[in-house]
Amino acid sequence: MRAGRHRTTEFNQRENVGIDGTDQNEIIVKQQNARVMLRAIAQGMPTDDRFAFAHSVGRELVQSWWSAACKHNTVSLVLRRAQKLPVSGSLDAPISSIAESMGALAAHLEPEIAAYQIGLTYTSLLPPSYRSLHGMFYTPPVLTERLIQLSEETGVDWATCRVLDPACGGGAFLAPIAKHIIAQLSECSPRILIESISNRLRGYELDPFGAWLAQVALDVVLLPFSAIAGKKTPHLVTVCDSLQKDPPRDRFDLVIGNPPYGRSRLSPDLRDKFKRGLFGHANLYGVFTDIAVRHTRIGGVIAFVTPTSFLAGEYFKNLRALLGSEAPPQHFDFVAARKGVFDDVLQETLLATYRRGGGPTVAQVKELHIASDASLKVVPLTSLPLPADPSTPWILPRTIMQTTTVERLQACKHHLVDWGYTVSTGPLVWNRFKDQLHSRKAKNRLPLIWAEAVQTDGRFEWRATKRNHQPWFEIRDRDQWLISKQQCVLLQRTTAKEQHRRLIAAALPSTFIEKHGAVVIENHLNMLKPLGATPPVSAEVLSVFLNSAAADQAFRCVSGSVAVSAYELEALPLPSPHALEGLRKLIGARADRSEIESECLRLYQEA
Repeated sequence: MRAGRHRTTEFNQRENVGIDGTDQNEIIVKQQNARVMLRAIAQGMPTDDRFAFAHSVGRELVQSWWSAACKHNTVSLVLRRAQKLPVSGSLDAPISSIAESMGALAAHLEPEIAAYQIGLTYTSLLPPSYRSLHGMFYTPPVLTERLIQLSEETGVDWATCRVLDPACGGGAFLAPIAKHIIAQLSECSPRILIESISNRLRGYELDPFGAWLAQVALDVVLLPFSAIAGKKTPHLVTVCDSLQKDPPRDRFDLVIGNPPYGRSRLSPDLRDKFKRGLFGHANLYGVFTDIAVRHTRIGGVIAFVTPTSFLAGEYFKNLRALLGSEAPPQHFDFVAARKGVFDDVLQETLLATYRRGGGPTVAQVKELHIASDASLKVVPLTSLPLPADPSTPWILPRTIMQTTTVERLQACKHHLVDWGYTVSTGPLVWNRFKDQLHSRKAKNRLPLIWAEAVQTDGRFEWRATKRNHQPWFEIRDRDQWLISKQQCVLLQRTTAKEQHRRLIAAALPSTFIEKHGAVVIENHLNMLKPLGATPPVSAEVLSVFLNSAAADQAFRCVSGSVAVSAYELEALPLPSPHALEGLRKLIGARADRSEIESECLRLYQEA
């Protein structure tokens, strides 16, 4: 790996002026305030009524937006009819007035920003479970702009490219790309320009309203040219299931978008169709990544906004292998914040581009900071190749501080197995055994170990103080598989990047096991179990090392989700077990924390 040549930052300042000189921020605040009112009304409705309400408000918003946009352009064109959109009822006069006002205000915004604001309102009114199931979270314009910029840097030519967004709800990418094409073809007549865009842009969308909104956003972008040419834009957005679509004969130069995410139960036929990129549970954004590879021509570009979990998770190892062999990554942009990027979503977000059919490559890694005024700060981090086996976790820095950590990790050739340990999840899923949880000791009851027993300072403290927790578990017939009699290191399974440490571990004392004979461990804990009677590294030394800042930074470069998975722990590069004598002596001498932290850092530095 080679470090970035410059530690300077780039700034991408968004214009805050609307299409007619108005203040976009002021309009967006008004949209947000109105959205809060509409959402409060929707939250009190039954699920079926929320669907109808969302569609009715959405239809009113689009109609009002189109009418105002035509007025601004001094043209009179009929609004395009929606494909497959359910018939919606009429709104009460006060609600209709709010929606009409919001739509009219949207006409002062750039079309892609207007569509985003309308999309936020529509999706916020849907039942939350439905929205989550279908991954209906629209892309903020600031990220749209950045991904389009990365596409250009990867080699896309707006003068000639053919573009597909296979999950185009709201037109977040299609509308601004149409503007880029217009800028490139500024000398063409309006008729030729419309024909060129019509031949080169395509969108697929499962949700009929999202497809209609995306198409109308394109219509608004092309409205001035349609008026002059007397030619309406044809349908460029198809209401369909992208999982069922086969690639056209002429593949695309760019497949771009923000695909839906979340686990999906694929039909046997679809699972067979996409089996090359699947392992275990199917996640929608992984399947859409495979779709993108299939639809992109050799030499073309894939540009996606996704969660980061595919970078290291076991369920994505076949997808990583697919990308490594058929579409190696070119750019990774990590969004620094998890909260507030997508409406109602808490996740770590990645912008990435890939080149179809490219050979081994060095990917550029950057960090993105979104300011409150929607400006974007881009921090170059480093450049590095994929691992020799691309199915293994892709170890990448998220911050400047982690660039040095990644360099050190690449020199470490040892893992937990070399330290003498394997990882498994605590076997007890407590809510399946509620009637076996007890507050008092009795015959056939064993201590139940919850995640709260692992203290942040590395101590083990048997406790059950949280709601629904009990300290004892009653063993019944066929429960032997739940029992643990071996000393191990316990480690919390769920931690967030905002926490002081991602790795929170404690050795389960052998004296505790000896006292009670055995324990039952709940599944919010990982169990790092010795592979033999005397592992090369003791449980105490392993626990202390995992609780160090050095190990924490290393794990942050591996993990792509809030889960601290067994797969990622076993993939974590570690110093040689033969180099731990100094750490063992410090622990035995009860050295202070600063000395132990320095020794753990030295172990990585000298690897």
